[in-house]
Amino acid sequence: MTHTIVIADDDDSVRRLVEHKLSAAGYEVESFVNGSRTWDHLQTAPVPDLCVLDVMMPGLTGLQVVERMRDDEALADVPVVVLSSRGREADVLDGLESGATDYVTKPFSPRELLSRVRLRLGEE
Repeated sequence: MTHTIVIADDDDSVRRLVEHKLSAAGYEVESFVNGSRTWDHLQTAPVPDLCVLDVMMPGLTGLQVVERMRDDEALADVPVVVLSSRGREADVLDGLESGATDYVTKPFSPRELLSRVRLRLGEE
């Protein structure tokens, strides 16, 4: 079974890196450049197996998307890995309290991100 992962990051280089790493690992990847487009997609497409969301994006932030997901019955249980340049303890706690499953700070190791994705999908 191929898992579907939604990625949202307004930084093209980061988004392409994450897309490449996850696609190369065999995941089906759908990517977006802002939180609003991501939310629109989540409302109309089949439910993904996991989301990787940047915090600071135009439109809706990643944390706003997470909060909306947690309030939506169909999306409430989808694991979310937040990817952010904000790495202070308060920022991490905000992410987790918003409903994120995991929090990875930029700069990040693509191998570590892949490992966390696999863990959240129950593959490790």
